Amino acid sequence: MAKKGKTGYLGMFAFVAVLLNAVAWLLTLLFDAIEFEVMVSGMTIQVLLQRIASFMLLIVVIFVAHDFAERQTKGWRIVFWILTILALLSMFFGIGFGANFFK
Repeated sequence: MAKKGKTGYLGMFAFVAVLLNAVAWLLTLLFDAIEFEVMVSGMTIQVLLQRIASFMLLIVVIFVAHDFAERQTKGWRIVFWILTILALLSMFFGIGFGANFFK
């Protein structure tokens, strides 16, 4: 079993997200060079990997921000929950910049 360190599973999620982004970047370079494309669920494999990595990073950020907000006043906790809900809606339904899992 891998050592989790001080950050535990959050560190592992962050590491996997960085790894997925790196793989997506390398695949983009390779596929562009040989003019090849792999589609999964209507999107290229690179975009799918980037979206999974973005979701994992969002989870890490939410947990770290929650730890911060829990030690603050009620106003900070309310702002945290509003921002968390907006971030998740943006991720899943494309509110905001438009990239989402359901397109």
